[in-house]
Amino acid sequence: MTDVSVTVCHINSPGDFYLQLIEGLDILFLLKTIEEFYKSEDGENLEILCPVQDQACVAKFEDGIWYRAKVIGLPGHQEVEVKYVDFGNTAKITIKDVRKIKDEFLNAPEKAIKCKLAYIEPYKRTMQWSKEAKEKFEEKAQDKFMTCSVIKILEDNVLLVELFDSLGAPEMTTTSINDQLVKEGLASYEIGYILKDNSQKHIEVWDPSPEEIISNEVHNLNPVSAKSLPNENFQSLYNKELPVHICNVISPEKIYVQWLLTENLLNSLEEKMIAAYENSKWEPVKWENDMHCAVKIQDKNQWRRGQIIRMVTDTLVEVLLYDVGVELVVNVDCLRKLEENLKTMGRLSLECSLVDIRPAGGSDKWTATACDCLSLYLTGAVATIILQVDSEENNTTWPLPVKIFCRDEKGERVDVSKYLIKKGLALRERRINNLDNSHSLSEKSLEVPLEQEDSVVTNCIKTNFDPDKKTADIISEQKVSEFQEKILEPRTTRGYKPPAIPNMNVFEATVSCVGDDGTIFVVPKLSEFELIKMTNEIQSNLKCLGLLEPYFWKKGEACAVRGSDTLWYRGKVMEVVGGAVRVQYLDHGFTEKIPQCHLYPILLYPDIPQFCIPCQLHNTTPVGNVWQPDAIEVLQQLLSKRQVDIHIMELPKNPWEKLSIHLYFDGMSLSYFMAYYKYCTSEHTEEMLKEKPRSDHDKKYEEEQWEIRFEELLSAETDTPLLPPYLSSSLPSPGELYAVQVKHVVSPNEVYICLDSIETSNQSNQHSDTDDSGVSGESESESLDEALQRVNKKVEALPPLTDFRTEMPCLAEYDDGLWYRAKIVAIKEFNPLSILVQFVDYGSTAKLTLNRLKI
Repeated sequence: MTDVSVTVCHINSPGDFYLQLIEGLDILFLLKTIEEFYKSEDGENLEILCPVQDQACVAKFEDGIWYRAKVIGLPGHQEVEVKYVDFGNTAKITIKDVRKIKDEFLNAPEKAIKCKLAYIEPYKRTMQWSKEAKEKFEEKAQDKFMTCSVIKILEDNVLLVELFDSLGAPEMTTTSINDQLVKEGLASYEIGYILKDNSQKHIEVWDPSPEEIISNEVHNLNPVSAKSLPNENFQSLYNKELPVHICNVISPEKIYVQWLLTENLLNSLEEKMIAAYENSKWEPVKWENDMHCAVKIQDKNQWRRGQIIRMVTDTLVEVLLYDVGVELVVNVDCLRKLEENLKTMGRLSLECSLVDIRPAGGSDKWTATACDCLSLYLTGAVATIILQVDSEENNTTWPLPVKIFCRDEKGERVDVSKYLIKKGLALRERRINNLDNSHSLSEKSLEVPLEQEDSVVTNCIKTNFDPDKKTADIISEQKVSEFQEKILEPRTTRGYKPPAIPNMNVFEATVSCVGDDGTIFVVPKLSEFELIKMTNEIQSNLKCLGLLEPYFWKKGEACAVRGSDTLWYRGKVMEVVGGAVRVQYLDHGFTEKIPQCHLYPILLYPDIPQFCIPCQLHNTTPVGNVWQPDAIEVLQQLLSKRQVDIHIMELPKNPWEKLSIHLYFDGMSLSYFMAYYKYCTSEHTEEMLKEKPRSDHDKKYEEEQWEIRFEELLSAETDTPLLPPYLSSSLPSPGELYAVQVKHVVSPNEVYICLDSIETSNQSNQHSDTDDSGVSGESESESLDEALQRVNKKVEALPPLTDFRTEMPCLAEYDDGLWYRAKIVAIKEFNPLSILVQFVDYGSTAKLTLNRLKI
């Protein structure tokens, strides 16, 4: 066997140690160059303010000398844990002893090679190496020149070796360290190992030689720096295979990935976020685009770092959770200011884009089918990415151009770009790229013949999106098997069970939806916890499904549905329309027309009955015997997501048919309400009002809310004055030029202006005793500005607005806290009541609550 000259540089145990190849003065020259540079002023300026996991760097050792290293941990308190890549040892040091590494120092491969002694294991096959075995191994091998024979290269990139205690010539007899540990009672031979003559072990010839194997593996196994921000240098990562977790897929041009090694970092970050914000209280903040924030994920009770994409409304904000690559819309109540110490860690997900493909069908945009197909196939997968770059360009484009490879159910490597091409969802787009020959060869070796990709269902190794759980736990066979016990095989003919009606005449429920035919779907309050629990379990386990090949759906077939919120639900096919399917979300009642790629022919928890109950109003007949669109709209606005009381009047003959009920919301009968507004006719409406007794809580609520009694409505204090509408402004003659002031711009087709002459007239002379707002003027010469100033001083004494007719004049409070003339445009919301008003002297509109309106 050909020998390789090495020195053992660091030992943790006989099963975990590092050695260096003896390469003359190369390593000494590299260390000397690094030391000289980082003692200079240029080296001092390369300070690292925000270290990230697996970041390449140089670090000062306890001997005061700078060595190449990489960050392997961030314990906090201005400390980092580093590994000295040329020696294998680790240490915790302060941030001031870490510096950025120059690109030229990255060119040389890591000198420390991780190894394990072959043929042997801990004495008497215990789990760990004893302290005596470690000390004896250090005595025989630490910092000594030795001969190494490579037995095997393990899958985890560790070399399995046999060490000999001298650097003698091949014909000399040397002693195996592996055998010595066994003879001294500190180790045992592995089961099945046949003892060989030491004198013959090292004279066998391997092809290729161990030296060539080690040299190649050092280059191939050289760890790379896991960078995470767009402005960081990714040159060292190009054309290398990088293991990642696909955390979110929006389109082939927008795929978010995480380095597999960031799991611990995510967990540590979440602990810090919980400590900082779990007991925090909401404070009003003027949020703007691109601001960083802490976001509470309500359904998971988690805190994530985020960045604001846009303001949807005054209370809704679209944010990017940049550590997990998810975009969502949240209420401002879920946002907090991001503390400065939580900004120091870089983003833990990267935005990538598939290269060499373009949308099919002649469009320059990706179709929803292509995006959904790719999301279903990749989200949660463990994959390999290869960053692509032109040799003539050195700049980093964003999103990062990548190729993505993952394994199918046969364990074969699949190029995701080619998969989309094969499915007709993408077309090939050649890049003009002058890559080196070695890369071309590696690319060729990674290609998978198209015929090897054919299968009915293509699976890939999936992980749960939940970053709290380790990858190994998520994809464990035990968890998948437990979940499979609760589902049936695809293409089954069985269906779900009908809803279970509570065994009580009266129960509380939440209205999940109102169907287009007026069917009211309710979920009993007693079942809500079980529904949430089942839904969460489905999300955690359904990653085991692969991509479905073309499937012929039938009406009434049970299935799993992936909703627009990317969550999975139990469903049933209602109708097949071309390439789309109209499906009902079984536990919520919603019906939606969606692409077929959102469905999967599988039963989820078939033994659990449907949670939502379809209901109809008892002895209630809609006008025309069918609920009209305007009546359905009223029902949907009135009942959706509302907590109601259900009185069972008649059970259905068929368990899938509607339950006949009386429904009460806030103590009022729905049948009586709809009949009062002429949407239907109902028998015994007066009796229905007496049917629901008032509880003590209802009485207390009534006493608190209804302070004004019927008699008090006739008092003078509650009388609303009928104000005349505002007078129209006199317009100038057509064709004449007038100086104007632009007051408000809605669009180029809608601009509000004020004539200078009218503005001057208003300021110099205000007509009559009463202005348009209904406020008496104290002087005929009082201007509009003076009148508003006077009104603002005593605005608290003005009565509230109680008449909400369109065009009704009023006073309204603007964002600056002052009151201006306005008129009512429309009522926008009922709970709570919100009024849309227009400020008549400016043209702008605002949606205001009652406390901001006066007569």
